[in-house]
Amino acid sequence: MKSFAIPALVIALSASAAAAPVERRLHSDSIDASSFLWNDWNKFVENYHPNYVADDDPATAWVEGAKGSGSGEWLRIQLTPLEQTTRVRLRVRNGYQKSKDLWKANARAKAVTVRLLPGKAEKQVTLNDADGWQEIVVDQPSGPLRAVELAVGSVYEGSKYADLCISDVQVLATSDTADNPAFEKSKLANLMSWRSARIAAAKMFSAKKVELPIFPAYEIEQTPATGDEPSPEWKGLLAAAAKDKAFAKEWKEAIAVATALEQNLGSMTRAQIAPLSQAKLVEVDGLQLGGMYDIVSGGGAYPSADTLRLPMLGLVSTMFADQLRVLDVKDAQTIEEYQKSRKGCGPDAAWVARSQSKEGPARVTAIAIGHCERMEGRGGPYIARAVELMVYDATGKLVLLVGNGHVEGYRWTTEGGKPMLAGGRAILWEGYIVEAKRRAAVAVK
Repeated sequence: MKSFAIPALVIALSASAAAAPVERRLHSDSIDASSFLWNDWNKFVENYHPNYVADDDPATAWVEGAKGSGSGEWLRIQLTPLEQTTRVRLRVRNGYQKSKDLWKANARAKAVTVRLLPGKAEKQVTLNDADGWQEIVVDQPSGPLRAVELAVGSVYEGSKYADLCISDVQVLATSDTADNPAFEKSKLANLMSWRSARIAAAKMFSAKKVELPIFPAYEIEQTPATGDEPSPEWKGLLAAAAKDKAFAKEWKEAIAVATALEQNLGSMTRAQIAPLSQAKLVEVDGLQLGGMYDIVSGGGAYPSADTLRLPMLGLVSTMFADQLRVLDVKDAQTIEEYQKSRKGCGPDAAWVARSQSKEGPARVTAIAIGHCERMEGRGGPYIARAVELMVYDATGKLVLLVGNGHVEGYRWTTEGGKPMLAGGRAILWEGYIVEAKRRAAVAVK
């Protein structure tokens, strides 16, 4: 059977029109930083992740985690591409503005360089040593805007702590591209959902009401992949995994199962999934719950390059085949037909593959989940579809996840007699390899 690629299907619902130059607020749910502070007593709510500069809340902040007072540290605010941009106005809450005392106690940025990417227009300024908002304006020739960098050259020293803090950064861009406020609101909603998930994770780990198979934090190592970048479809990602020595050694059997299914998707049976528990997985440092928001255009998926992804279903049960009751259904729709469908979105679709053992019933070897969602894009709303493949080992643990633009291999360990996710390895179609392992060390300054 001819191999079928699994791209993200995007159906545009409207097109943008030409518009006069207008300034609009750009939101981000993906902010990179040179480092951030992490310690055992403050893992979730205020562990000083760089994303907190985008929540408009002075009670949260990015706090760098390198040695010294923060000179040389940087933030990079990733933005959905905006064409024909001529000016960026940056509003900054410098320092930790949760209180007057914390603002004085921690270091604040002094000399900073703001750079617009990819055009590289930049401006060097000295921020005032004062709380409240400050503004920096950077002009560039009309062109694309993908990210804004803020690099710190020097700091105002804190009276008590050496940590550099920045509470909030707002990005306002002037462009000829038609404005779509609904899209930017959706990005803000995604960020706030991330923040709420971290608060929920903190409460869950503290209360220990649910036995989670994950640790509170994971260390991430990102390296460029060698060779050509794989395509974002299953076929290209699985081929890249088979060529990667670490992947091929640790997940050889799972890659073989996934490859065989990709080549004959019709062999998977339409099914209904009934999890034994609705207990939800939570995002922690280094782990990301997969979602349709990662698919931002017809160009494919844009998974985060500094995390290991968890399944789209987001349930603890999805990590173990024996915690999912899988029932065959009469609907004969194939994965290929689902991907090509032009209908509106309905409930998630599912397909299953089983292997017959010599003794006992057939076991589940793989489950594919199809998800459809109406999304907001820069040019208006659109319908996006994605299919994710989960492959289980002989013990029923999830060992391979293949999605739009990414493939993950999971490593497991046992703690307290229970299986725990030890980490894993991922290949991203943009040309990155991600290694994740349980975080044991505490950042020391």
